[in-house]
Amino acid sequence: AVVSTQSTGVTKWRRYLQSKIKFYGAYARSFQGEYLLSQDKCGESIKTLQEAQKLYKEAQVLCKQYENASGNSVGEVRPAKHPFFQKLGPIIDLRLQKSERENGFIYYQKVPEELPELELKATFGLVAPIPFEVPPVHAIFTEEAYKDFTIQQTPGPKITSQDKDDLPPAKETDIGGDTKGIKNDSGCSIQ
Repeated sequence: AVVSTQSTGVTKWRRYLQSKIKFYGAYARSFQGEYLLSQDKCGESIKTLQEAQKLYKEAQVLCKQYENASGNSVGEVRPAKHPFFQKLGPIIDLRLQKSERENGFIYYQKVPEELPELELKATFGLVAPIPFEVPPVHAIFTEEAYKDFTIQQTPGPKITSQDKDDLPPAKETDIGGDTKGIKNDSGCSIQ
């Protein structure tokens, strides 16, 4: 629904969701490359990690487009500056260098032209996944209903310049984009 909508009101959300698709695809390929290396499939690992690197770079471009896009969003979000995003690039690079180094010294495997299939069914863990089925679209959601709904026609609060000056500053803790002070793998901190 977001892809088919040409409204400028969803441009920012579209860029955000597209960057998330590329970002999590890069994470999945990164872990797949590490797994293939542990299975002594070095050529496939290199191909997979090259794909992860490509997806990560595409995610970076989409994050820049998201930051510069006009449209509705909540606050100023900069996904490319988040430690969770920033840590992925070096992880992919290190895994790719390791795979290439080990392939050059030990395995001498050819890098395949075809990308290895990404295994989507989890074969480990404590809980069995429940398959998700998208429910059928309700009859009230017609093409006409979508045409009648626009964000521009929705009345919002009217804030004058005087109201902006009267607002007290919000008390927020700075999370920053710096990864030097974070000492865990995810980049998240519990406060």
